Amino acid sequence: MALTLKLSKSKSYNPSKKEYGFRTTVKSNGKADMDSLVESASKNTTMHKAEITASFMLMLDAIRDALSSGKMVEMKGIGNIGFSCSGAWTATAEEQNGLEHKVGISFYPSQEVAAAVATARTVWAKAEEAKDDASGDDGKGDGSDTGGEVEG
Repeated sequence: MALTLKLSKSKSYNPSKKEYGFRTTVKSNGKADMDSLVESASKNTTMHKAEITASFMLMLDAIRDALSSGKMVEMKGIGNIGFSCSGAWTATAEEQNGLEHKVGISFYPSQEVAAAVATARTVWAKAEEAKDDASGDDGKGDGSDTGGEVEG
């Protein structure tokens, strides 16, 4: 099944140009919360939903503990959660010692997930859909979405 993602035009401030303009954001196709994931998983097993929920919660605790102790987490078929570091480029390794570095968490999708997103069909969200879901908004704009016409 081919993935379709909706795009929206969001008003955003460009600090280098010191003016407002627009950027394109991706709107999600909804959220898969704990209940919906458990419901989906329960269709493929004889386990009770409460057992699936308990197992899932234990796995999430283990993932949190692994990340909190500096370990990268590999989730086969989904991707890896690891660490990233941003900082300025320098000509020599020694110059890195005096720079400020920001460490963060990054998600590195599996080939399957990356391929599904990379080959997704895109359509413009209708204006009312754009306002309903701010999942693609990174908080740097003014929050207004203009949507656009859905292409067939």
